[in-house]
Amino acid sequence: MTAAPGLLARYAAATWTPPFPQALPSNAADYAARASRWKVARRRALRELNLALHGQGPLLRQHIDPAQHRRILWIHQGTPQVGDSLMDLAARVLLQGRVARLDLLTDAHLLPLYRSDAVFSNVASSAHELPADGYDLVMLHSMSSRSVRDKLKYFRRVPFVHVQGCYTGPEFNRTLFGFYRLAQLMGLPGAALEAVARPTMQASHAAHAAIAALAIPPGAIAVALGGVRDWRTYTRWIDVLRGLAATGRVPRVVLIGADNGLAMRDAIVAAEIGLPLIDRVGRHSLPEVHELIGRCALALCADGGLLHVAHTTDTPVVALFAGEILPDYRVTSANRTTSLHGPRQVDDIDPDAVLAAALACLNAAPR
Repeated sequence: MTAAPGLLARYAAATWTPPFPQALPSNAADYAARASRWKVARRRALRELNLALHGQGPLLRQHIDPAQHRRILWIHQGTPQVGDSLMDLAARVLLQGRVARLDLLTDAHLLPLYRSDAVFSNVASSAHELPADGYDLVMLHSMSSRSVRDKLKYFRRVPFVHVQGCYTGPEFNRTLFGFYRLAQLMGLPGAALEAVARPTMQASHAAHAAIAALAIPPGAIAVALGGVRDWRTYTRWIDVLRGLAATGRVPRVVLIGADNGLAMRDAIVAAEIGLPLIDRVGRHSLPEVHELIGRCALALCADGGLLHVAHTTDTPVVALFAGEILPDYRVTSANRTTSLHGPRQVDDIDPDAVLAAALACLNAAPR
């Protein structure tokens, strides 16, 4: 009587159990405690059945062999967040120099992140934009309908490996997942991956020139304003900036963000905080923001896309997290990041704590 429930539980548990031996920071235990085994198992079964019915079973590979798989396409569709994309694809550096060509198929709005990439040779949002000479292997990032749809429609007969596979549900460290999984697929040593596990981005010559023209002074700090969700949007920057002004340590503050940061920008300008401001809110592409942050002495960011863009630079970061998103799910030891966490929302973090973290980073920097 217990065999079937036991099999169901094990089948479901694979969706929140990483396929590699390393410990992965996640809330898998909490997720497993509240998830319906039946619903989770059903979702996994339907996705696997879809691949099987389309003849994909014999094409599944368990390893990436650079001797055979010279031309590889990474399909990363259906994950529209900037931060998730940067973290998920960070491990591409493990393929650099090991294969002849690595291309990317992803959502159109994410392409600017990788246009000047040092690892991806071609990036596209449509299979029709990719080279016509084909691929030896597809890296199917997830079993989501978007990724699988393109695999079946355009690369039906191409062998493939799963990256994330059936793993879905928990909040987890996507950067470490990618590095651990690609090392496993390629048979690389798993030791010391944490020291290099971080997102990367390369700015174009145009982005470099656009930011160079701003003449950001040495010692300036960048502050990321706005956010998509209220509980991850920090609204107490004025107090932080007034504290920084009182120290006399910061020559300029560069305000960055999308249009959802304009209201906070206006409030900071009106508050006359006592620091010279360089207002760049709503004025730059993400590659330009990457270049801008890279020219600053420090970046202050709440959890969101700009935090992950900041993580692609060598600039120290003070990062604000809240609720179920623990810093371990977003930050690795390769990041130069000081993390603060609010129990319910980032506004629970006291401005004095942000100020203290910022000053500690500035004091630790070489002068």
